[in-house]
Amino acid sequence: MNVSNRICAALLLSGLVGWASGAAVAQEMAPSAADCFLPAFKSGDADAVTACYAEDAVLWIPGGPMVKGHAEIRDAFADFFADVTIKDVQISIMGDEVMGDTRASWGTYTVIRIDKATQAESVQRGRYVEVSKMIGGRWLYIVDHPADDPPPAPESEQDM
Repeated sequence: MNVSNRICAALLLSGLVGWASGAAVAQEMAPSAADCFLPAFKSGDADAVTACYAEDAVLWIPGGPMVKGHAEIRDAFADFFADVTIKDVQISIMGDEVMGDTRASWGTYTVIRIDKATQAESVQRGRYVEVSKMIGGRWLYIVDHPADDPPPAPESEQDM
């Protein structure tokens, strides 16, 4: 998996955790770091995405390296957005727990993106766990850990 694919999954997870496409879900959720991340991610703005992370945040890129801190996170997003345009993002929130000034969220995601060089559309699916902290009156990601879904198991000859 190339860096663009890995970043896509990571980005998706980090910004989408508290956001959902249905108004009912959004109304039930308290404001979150996802409220910052989602519009920035969808617009392809690496600086705006980075602003959703704490200064010393950790982001694990699916199938790739760990990046830490604003400079590395910004560079990872800038590299990703240089290669793709985000067409759509969908998340399914499975859990969201607030414990004082710390919040943990987890769920699944789907990102539809367009490769800028080939104009090919691709779909990426995965799951995420993220932790955010209330810093300066805003929820900011301190740990963002998305992961691609594993490939489907091969069909056995008995299933055919």
